[in-house]
Amino acid sequence: MINCLLCSKQIKLEVGWNLDWLFEQEQYCCHKCLANFEKLSGLLCKVCSKESVSDICEDCASRDHFLDSNKSIYRYNDFAKEYMKKYKFQGDYVIGAIFKNELKKQLAGNKATVIPIPVSDTRKIERGFNQTTGMLKQSNIKYEEILARAHSEKQSKKTKKERLEAKQVFYLSNNSVINHLEVILFDDIYTTGSTLNLAAQILKEAGVKKVTALTIFR
Repeated sequence: MINCLLCSKQIKLEVGWNLDWLFEQEQYCCHKCLANFEKLSGLLCKVCSKESVSDICEDCASRDHFLDSNKSIYRYNDFAKEYMKKYKFQGDYVIGAIFKNELKKQLAGNKATVIPIPVSDTRKIERGFNQTTGMLKQSNIKYEEILARAHSEKQSKKTKKERLEAKQVFYLSNNSVINHLEVILFDDIYTTGSTLNLAAQILKEAGVKKVTALTIFR
């Protein structure tokens, strides 16, 4: 018996005569709960994945970027916000596994090094874990913790203007030597893109040629 990690109801497997159901990917979330995560589709900005009628949205067109591009998977709707509240702020670590299949699909065949966005030591003690490494660990995705982060005020407490004007908080951890030409930054939510852009700046200054990002929500 497999229960949904979000609603705890039993996940019903669709059994057919062709036995394809025996080889389906592991399921951690029922179809009803999973349907509440809205996949981003249609016209999206090629830089930040924001819904846009043009290839590059107005926000991205008016800013300089160290980050080459970001791909977000789901819209940050009310259901997603409630999910992040349980996972990130209430410490329900196991529900970080529900995106395992999607993350594997997004990163399949990509040889770039995956680097999770770090949290400060203080924030990690408060939460008990880093939400980005938690998702990657539970998805069995290899990653390298090259970046470290100085403690600062929570992003959720800042205005859009304050986020965009944020000072550099990232640095290379343990005198890391960057041997990678291409890197994929992984984070849970893309809001203004300031966090990812600051992280990309450090990596570009260290010699990385291409820095893209994969985020769960936008």
